[in-house]
Amino acid sequence: MAPSDKANAACLQGDLRTECIGVYKVPIDDGIKSYISTPEALQKWAPDLKFVDPIEYASPKSYQEAIDILKQQQYIANNDIKQLLLEGKLELAGKKVLYALPKITISGRYILDELESRIRNSSAAASTESSAAASSTESSSSTSTTSVIDELKIERIENQYNLMNGYWGEIDIEIGQGIRGDLGVSAVAQITILSTLRDVTSSIDDFLITAQIKE
Repeated sequence: MAPSDKANAACLQGDLRTECIGVYKVPIDDGIKSYISTPEALQKWAPDLKFVDPIEYASPKSYQEAIDILKQQQYIANNDIKQLLLEGKLELAGKKVLYALPKITISGRYILDELESRIRNSSAAASTESSAAASSTESSSSTSTTSVIDELKIERIENQYNLMNGYWGEIDIEIGQGIRGDLGVSAVAQITILSTLRDVTSSIDDFLITAQIKE
């Protein structure tokens, strides 16, 4: 593939072809699903992309399943991907990352949406109880403060979710650069990617801790 082709390349998340390592991934979100959910739609709107069956990155069926998926991918990163990188098998490591990306994105989003819903419902319930119990200025101020705190909680969880996705995207790009030789000799590429891998694995811990998920 020529450099210009590589620069313009894009893949759907869940596409495990080697040429998808380190290139732009079409986001998985509700706004774009209708354009990529069927082969016909993809052919119409983005004929250069290879169709990937959405079942390959289906949403978790429960909150606990989403947590388990994140932990499973963290284990794979800490063991399988790390070992492949140490052995210099960048393409195989890159395919493991390609497999993980949609799972990380969707499972993390499931947890984020669930926690946001819980926080907002809890805040709404507390506000209703406070309004019913008292009508003083002090009570209204307390309710307002609680709402601000809840919004900050949601923002912090969202930030950690974005960081987690960011690190996984970064290692995908670096492995692609390593395969193409853009990171220098093999040993230098391995060191660079392994350094990012530490951030990749710790980002899941940080997300789960921030979300206050207990073992």
